[in-house]
Amino acid sequence: MYSEDLEYVQRILAGESELFESLVRKYNRMAGAIAFGIVGDFHAAEDIVQEAFLKAFRVLNTLRDPDKFKSWLAGIVRSKSLDALRRRPSQKPLEISRDVADRFPGGEALRFSSTAEDEHLREESRRKVLEAIEELPQEDRVVVVLKHMEGLSYKEIAEITGSTIGAIESRLFRARQALRKRLDPSKT
Repeated sequence: MYSEDLEYVQRILAGESELFESLVRKYNRMAGAIAFGIVGDFHAAEDIVQEAFLKAFRVLNTLRDPDKFKSWLAGIVRSKSLDALRRRPSQKPLEISRDVADRFPGGEALRFSSTAEDEHLREESRRKVLEAIEELPQEDRVVVVLKHMEGLSYKEIAEITGSTIGAIESRLFRARQALRKRLDPSKT
């Protein structure tokens, strides 16, 4: 099967280095989701993604199967994220853009209000969602972020994490239960 990634990689290696920007645009959100899922900090995740893309560009000629660029890049991001975690002295609180919490259960109900009180409720909801996600084990956090923030399929998540689809389904089920329990203890 011939893919767009294969064509881009071949053309980049042939000297059209400006095409790498297309791969960056295509996979930037996915890379950010992986990094955030591991380190739990959006600013650190941005730095990790930038480092990962720089490394991917520098060592693109080592990619054995250019059709697998996505998985290969995900591995680089994962490795850089784990390295960053090991170097970090302590866990920093999560920071998040205003709309991310709306992608989780219950958050979308607060999206359309406009008063100062409603804005306060939205901020409180975001904070609670972030705290709940932060409390998940790292592997569960990665799966939740990739599924619910990036909308990736189970197969894509399995490829990125090097796991099986069954393991992803199980991890996501447990993570959702834990989030429900933390976000609404009355529904346990």
